[in-house]
Amino acid sequence: MAFRNFIRKPEVNLINLIGLSVSLALVIMLSFYSFNEFTTDHYHKNAERIFVFPRTDQHIHTSFLLKEQIELSVPTVDLIVRVGQHWGSSTFQVEGHDPFDFNLLYTDNEFFNLFNYKPLVGNLGDALKTPLTLVVSEKFAEQLFGTIDVVGKTVKFNNNQLFTIKAVIKSPIGNSIFSFEAITSMATKHVITPNSEEFSNWGHTSILTFLRIMDDVKPESVHKSIVSALPENAKNMGYNPTQLIPLKNLYFSNYIHSFLHFGDKKKVITLTLAGLLILVIGLFNYVNISASNWEERIRQVGVKKVVGAKRSSIFLSLLTESVLFFIAALLIAFSLTYVFSKPLTNYTGIHFNYDILLYSELLGVLAGSTLLLSILFSLLSALRISSSNAIDNLKNVVNTRDTKSHIRAFLVIGQFTIAIVLIAFTMLVKKQIDFGSSNLGMNQENIAGVKLTSQLKDKRDVLRNKIMENPFVENISFTQYYPNNTIESWDMEGEYSGVKKHFAFDIFNADSAFFNLLGIQPIMGHLFSDNLASYLNKAVVNETFVREHKMENPIGEKIPLITGECEIIGVVKDFHYKSVNVPIAPLIIRNNTDASFCLVSLNSSGFKGLHHSIQSIKNVVNDLSPSFPVEVSFFDQAIESMYQSELQFRKTFTLFAGIAIIICCMGIFAMSLSTSQKRTKEIGIRKVNGAKITEILAMLNRNFVKWVAIAFFIATPIAYYAMNKWLQNFAYKTELNWWIFALAGLLALGIALLTVSIQSWKTARRNPVEALRYE
Repeated sequence: MAFRNFIRKPEVNLINLIGLSVSLALVIMLSFYSFNEFTTDHYHKNAERIFVFPRTDQHIHTSFLLKEQIELSVPTVDLIVRVGQHWGSSTFQVEGHDPFDFNLLYTDNEFFNLFNYKPLVGNLGDALKTPLTLVVSEKFAEQLFGTIDVVGKTVKFNNNQLFTIKAVIKSPIGNSIFSFEAITSMATKHVITPNSEEFSNWGHTSILTFLRIMDDVKPESVHKSIVSALPENAKNMGYNPTQLIPLKNLYFSNYIHSFLHFGDKKKVITLTLAGLLILVIGLFNYVNISASNWEERIRQVGVKKVVGAKRSSIFLSLLTESVLFFIAALLIAFSLTYVFSKPLTNYTGIHFNYDILLYSELLGVLAGSTLLLSILFSLLSALRISSSNAIDNLKNVVNTRDTKSHIRAFLVIGQFTIAIVLIAFTMLVKKQIDFGSSNLGMNQENIAGVKLTSQLKDKRDVLRNKIMENPFVENISFTQYYPNNTIESWDMEGEYSGVKKHFAFDIFNADSAFFNLLGIQPIMGHLFSDNLASYLNKAVVNETFVREHKMENPIGEKIPLITGECEIIGVVKDFHYKSVNVPIAPLIIRNNTDASFCLVSLNSSGFKGLHHSIQSIKNVVNDLSPSFPVEVSFFDQAIESMYQSELQFRKTFTLFAGIAIIICCMGIFAMSLSTSQKRTKEIGIRKVNGAKITEILAMLNRNFVKWVAIAFFIATPIAYYAMNKWLQNFAYKTELNWWIFALAGLLALGIALLTVSIQSWKTARRNPVEALRYE
């Protein structure tokens, strides 16, 4: 019976099934995504007892010395593990093969006792006990060796040290704060950088300190014990956190200046809500299209009652048919999820971890929710039809046209309210990202960046001269700064105007050409000259540094640094060297020989000129640094990568908004198809009496225009509130213009009219004689 009812109106019912299936598929994928995000690092054993000790409530990095201090003074901590990032290139090479760059982390021997990773080859227990040993991911092993059976084999690191591979682990899964392909010991770091001050100075903060506290010990008491055990010189360096950070909360904490992989809870919630709104649209479609089939169902039920069918059996039959429809939609939804998950991941960057299919609780919730929805959205109609009088059923008088019209109006208005909100939100996301990438206060066009390898750092003058031979090259600068790369953050204690003061700031090195190349202008004092020797221990600061440290006349003032005092010679206007998501921080730019990037300003905007210039730069770099992979990129592309998370969010949200609109259109098309069929005779009579096609189109479209207009007035305040809340996530934000709402409303109206008019036009042009013979 359910199948017969389906094929009676195949177009309408197929639209209904597809709309519901797509809605459920998106909800399933977003359920997996949300579950994956909210359970990040929960899979580690004793995860609830693992914490991070931050330096302050804003900065998470700490000193190497902290571990020894805690081990000596705080017995309630039973395991301490430090994790640090390798600064600069991490190039690994096997003899006779091309080199590859991989993320390298330094850690203590107990890392694999604290965090759970699956070993594929080798023993993790003693893998990091000796210097110059590696634990690598399967991706690392397969790219360099073509196999994971690599224990005991050696690789050359940065064309210098030889590492021995001790174990291979399964590549870290998506829901983890760590992102690495190779991991080595802290003892190895001592070998690679033997004289670094980070091993002996509390002010040098470059690593993370993870703690596992004992059972039945409160984290508050552990925190208090650690803070009280800190030496005075550590406290002078700004060690003053208010609490320990639970590992389970770290992913959504989004601490700045960290190599960890962070998530954005608000974005996860926003996408989840968008998915639920799409489900609501699909369910509204289901109710609307099902309501349009009530008349035939009423007559069918009347015949059943006349031949003796009981009310309970009719009720169960109608309910069963709805449940079967939803189950079919759920099965199709799982198939769509399986087929489109990888393309969706490639397009949006969102990771869908289908290992959570092993969680029977989540699958139970999805199946139970689908069953509940099928019952809820068919219960009312099943009760009304099954409880009605058989004679009324045959006369088709169970529902009045007014009731059906009101229900339809309510549901269509609800659909378009959601659609207008999604369209407006999509436009705002694009506007904010464009604002962030174009209002930085520095040049970004026609600038190429070369990542300096250890070989290039030793040949800077040769590199400069070789690149300057290209006629399209205007200027060259060597600096530690490049968009979306980690910038050092320091906390120091020192004297200013005879008063002891705490200084917190970002810091990087740059030469005299840096400011001119990026168009950064001084507002006080002067900048560096080409004579590097005369500008050693000199610095330029930004406006925020002067303002936050309350300097009335900063020129000539001395700033305490780890390497000694540094004199301020100039102040530059604030510029966004980081994403506009975060406020501009106090910044110091030193004139120092240590650089990580070479910036090249090009004077050609044509494609051929730029392509020739980039290829010329790559050839120079390859000749001067044959043992390292070439990394040449455009500055504006690097800036865009600072907003990678927002770009992924925009693409994902735009895709979901587009799907929501398509489902809306499908529902409206099905409704217009059903309406046109029911009003075929009316339209025929009107045409016989001289009605024009335009008049019939206006008659069929009038209600939809009215419903979209009502939806616009409902959606506008909702969209304004939601968009205003979203913009609060950004330190610097675009304006919330009125035209966004107007354009969203016009687009929704245009989409509705276009969808309805496709079917209305066919009906209006039909021969009136055929229309009068209909049925």
